[in-house]
Amino acid sequence: MNETKSPELRLSGGAKLAVDMGPLAVFMIAYFFGGRLAPLFGGLAGQDWSVSEGEEMYLAVGLFLPAYLVAFIYSVWKERRVAPMLLVTGVIVGVLGSLTLILHNKMFFYMKPTIIYTLFAATLAGGMIADRNFLKIVFDGALHLPDGAWRILTKRYAVFFAVLAVANEIAWRYFMRDCDLTGEAGCSGEKHWVNLKLFGFTAASLVFTGFQAPLIAKFMPDENADEKPDEKPAGEN
Repeated sequence: MNETKSPELRLSGGAKLAVDMGPLAVFMIAYFFGGRLAPLFGGLAGQDWSVSEGEEMYLAVGLFLPAYLVAFIYSVWKERRVAPMLLVTGVIVGVLGSLTLILHNKMFFYMKPTIIYTLFAATLAGGMIADRNFLKIVFDGALHLPDGAWRILTKRYAVFFAVLAVANEIAWRYFMRDCDLTGEAGCSGEKHWVNLKLFGFTAASLVFTGFQAPLIAKFMPDENADEKPDEKPAGEN
């Protein structure tokens, strides 16, 4: 009796977008609009809620963590599996986010992209050294490329993530150079870093991925390659 392998479950396009971008949207709304929304929600709850200047990051992180947890649980529940990189990223986000709130020190969250990008770069580079292509595993059959093309893509992404790690580390230290990261006072440079993290790095990733399209198109298998060479359209002698 032949065993039929059940097809792997995958998130739909809309669900995947919600899982990937939902927690970031919560963070952005809380950070940029939390000061205005807190009194409104406080009024509905019969409480006097407010967000002091300099406390925006703590509010955003405090709401981002449960939003990320919900997205993670939903992804695991729908796909019936735990992607290794998603799990590692979740642990880093949880640990650094929690340290930010518990120790009341924003430095931990500023360093989160540095650590995650460094981990990605090191994982891809280490995989190549160990003759394992983790980028191919991440794409999970979505792209069918020869091993040579995967190696080129892996090298490019490893360098790209390393550049992002360095860029984040330089950026947050520059923007917050005159700020008290454990104090209550606001920091004018913090908004610049948040904009860079939310929009700058996202745009850079999209542009970089777009630049890989020619390479992918070059090595993608030709769907018509299996057609017989003497096959002619109907009606042709």
